[in-house]
Amino acid sequence: MKEKLLNNLGLKVASLVLAFAVWMAVVNISNPIIDDSQVVGIDVRNEDVLEAANLTYEIVGKDTVTVSYQVRTRDRSLVKASDFHAYVDLKDYNVTGAIPITVEINRDKENLVKSDTITAKPMVIRIDTEELQRKKFDLQFRIKGTPEEGYALGMVTLLPDSVTVEGPESQIGQINHMGIEIDVDNANADINAVASPVFYDANGNEMPDMANKVTVNRHEIEYHVSVLKAKNLSINFEVSGEVAKGYRYTGLECSVKSVPVVGTKSVLASLTSLSVSSDKLNIDGATSDKVVQLDLSQYLPPSTSVAGDEYKNVTVKLKVEPLTTRVFALNLKNLDKKGAEADYDYSFDKETTDVTVKGLKEDLDALTEKNLNAVLDVSDQEAGPHPGMVTFEVSAGFEVVGYTPFNVIVAHKDPGPATVESSTTATSAEVPESQ
Repeated sequence: MKEKLLNNLGLKVASLVLAFAVWMAVVNISNPIIDDSQVVGIDVRNEDVLEAANLTYEIVGKDTVTVSYQVRTRDRSLVKASDFHAYVDLKDYNVTGAIPITVEINRDKENLVKSDTITAKPMVIRIDTEELQRKKFDLQFRIKGTPEEGYALGMVTLLPDSVTVEGPESQIGQINHMGIEIDVDNANADINAVASPVFYDANGNEMPDMANKVTVNRHEIEYHVSVLKAKNLSINFEVSGEVAKGYRYTGLECSVKSVPVVGTKSVLASLTSLSVSSDKLNIDGATSDKVVQLDLSQYLPPSTSVAGDEYKNVTVKLKVEPLTTRVFALNLKNLDKKGAEADYDYSFDKETTDVTVKGLKEDLDALTEKNLNAVLDVSDQEAGPHPGMVTFEVSAGFEVVGYTPFNVIVAHKDPGPATVESSTTATSAEVPESQ
């Protein structure tokens, strides 16, 4: 088989070349008409017709059309998609939303393409209309980064401070607010720059695709940020008053720990803390936590100011908790004794005494009998029963309310056998001598 294919190979190749040349000659001589097509983008004309009716539109499906036409073979390469113009006229809009597509060809190509052979597929385009809405948004700003150490941000100015957005009602409804982002990382001087407005949803997330669905009257927002020399001052809140009986003030919580204050170098050098004294910090008669809002800028020394608006509405919580009691059972035999004498024995009419201690529940849960430091006072007590007297040394925050009464029984120690015998012998020896 291989030998048959290779026989007269040169003659066979020459036949193929000759056949192709004959075909090209026939085509060039006859130059037949063929069908061809191009994909062309669709333009929209007279948009102001819908705008005047306070409507906006959106094309349903593709915004391109396939243009078919007839052209002679030799002219095919001369016709491009850019030679055609496909458009819809919104003057032809009707309630069905279907608008016919018109296709035109450049005049310089009219002699190459027969106009009566030009067709478009599809022949119509559909559009959806919606109420057009215009809404004004006050611009907010987000700070990214932190200034150089020893500096703080002052006033931020936006120009303009609002923008107007226009678009379909359904799209405008998705926008919660608008703003710009300002980078102040390592800043040590005033900042002047521009930024593009950003769309945000109700959760504060950016909406980058919204820029293609609506129009904004300003695409650049100028901003100025004052960067000031600052000193962080610790805050000293001066709390006054007494809580209700049975309750205790347990401390203060604040949303900020310190405040950056700007001023002259000499003034800042003399400041170490910021004292805040206010009627709002009074806890007279309080039986629960008290939450107040304070503007720290009102408590600054002369010739100083707060760097940042967030310090003009600071949340302060004054914590008030109820007192409770806990009972501890003390074993009387284990108590340390004060003033005990070696010649006496000490016993009790009961084994334990119940001690009631008042304090905060969390603190009482951690307290033990040993922490009471109880001492039994038996100073100058002679033989016989005596009321038990116990003293306590407890940490601050605790109060020993009382303990159940008991008696201490003091008795002479019994002399041992050796002591009795020696005493008897000494007595016997003394009798003859006296006689």
